[in-house]
Amino acid sequence: MTIALGYVFLLSWALWMGAIVFFLFVVAPTAFRTLEVEHAGKFIRAVFPRYYLVGLVCALFGLMSGGLLIAMRFWPWKGGSTVLVLVFGMMVMVFWARQRLVPRMNSLRDEAHEAREKEDEDAREEVLLRWQRLHRLSVRLNLLVLLLGLAAGWAWLNCWLVLPGRY
Repeated sequence: MTIALGYVFLLSWALWMGAIVFFLFVVAPTAFRTLEVEHAGKFIRAVFPRYYLVGLVCALFGLMSGGLLIAMRFWPWKGGSTVLVLVFGMMVMVFWARQRLVPRMNSLRDEAHEAREKEDEDAREEVLLRWQRLHRLSVRLNLLVLLLGLAAGWAWLNCWLVLPGRY
């Protein structure tokens, strides 16, 4: 049972880290290189909720399996709790981005389109500046989640290295 829980944690962590790396370094850049900017934006806008949902599901599986490993005294409390705190922090950031940041960015993008249709360039520029600030925040947040995920992976690895006799 403990080995299976360890694999559940590892799989959820690996899927989440892989999804972040794939999205940040493959999907988003490729979309904006190959599609027109408006179409790329629509594509990314459709992908974002699913991308964040993958992170939330992986976080839940990671928290459940890691919590059980600590409760079963398979992971040491100090290392295991470090892993869980990092994963929980990542989950909170992803939840906030999915529920608050992305909808706000989408509404600003819609406002910019409305201003363009009304031919109000000053309003459009001001809205786009606010959108760009949120976009920078989104990119930094994704990079922070990736770095915290790598730290959680390091802490997880230390939990496993401490217990070589159990395998």
